[in-house]
Amino acid sequence: MKFIGGWITNLIRVYGMAKKIKITRKELLKEPDQFLSTTDKAILFFKQNRSFVLGGMVGIILFGMSFLGYQNYQKSRTMKFEALYFKMEKIAEKGEEKGKKLQEQLIEIRDQIDEGPHRNRASLFLADIYFQYEDYGKAKSIYQEVRSKSSGLNQQMAVVNLAYTYEAMGDLQKAIDLYKVAINSNSNFPLFQVYWSLARCHENNNDPSNALLILREMQIKFSGSSELKNIDSRIKELST
Repeated sequence: MKFIGGWITNLIRVYGMAKKIKITRKELLKEPDQFLSTTDKAILFFKQNRSFVLGGMVGIILFGMSFLGYQNYQKSRTMKFEALYFKMEKIAEKGEEKGKKLQEQLIEIRDQIDEGPHRNRASLFLADIYFQYEDYGKAKSIYQEVRSKSSGLNQQMAVVNLAYTYEAMGDLQKAIDLYKVAINSNSNFPLFQVYWSLARCHENNNDPSNALLILREMQIKFSGSSELKNIDSRIKELST
């Protein structure tokens, strides 16, 4: 009974303390932040920082509009350059114009393309036309320019085609050096013909031993190629 009486006494004391800790309406009004909801706080912050919030929102909207506008501009620009490149291909394919007239027409179209990857690609096409007409000097000049100004696939194509040009001009050592540059570039460019051309240049440069080294390297590197028979045949010819 004594234990129960003590427990009841403690309970009454706690209840009495709880009754004493009352918060009046006046006190609530003095410290409203403690009881505001998240929405109420957001509204209050907006009212107190209206100009700052509105300025930020306008800035975000303007940035989004500028970004979308830039994307659309880039897309239309790319489509325009692709159309011009396609036009160059079609003109050359039709064959209605030849020689100097064809080259002048292609230059006029190429010059409508801004500096950058698309123009470099168009320049490579123009250089290929010069090469086909055996105007190796102009072809070489354009390939060199594209090589110095571009990167990636355009640059790799410029290096390989420049090597072909030097080989056609009879400068076999420069061709050999450039074929090696292409092989050592660690790119995804298809290299079978580059290796084959390098072996051919060594052979034509009176260096059959290096030609054989390249061909034997090809046997390993391109073991699954359908051209393997040609490699084996060439090795036999050079080994006799």
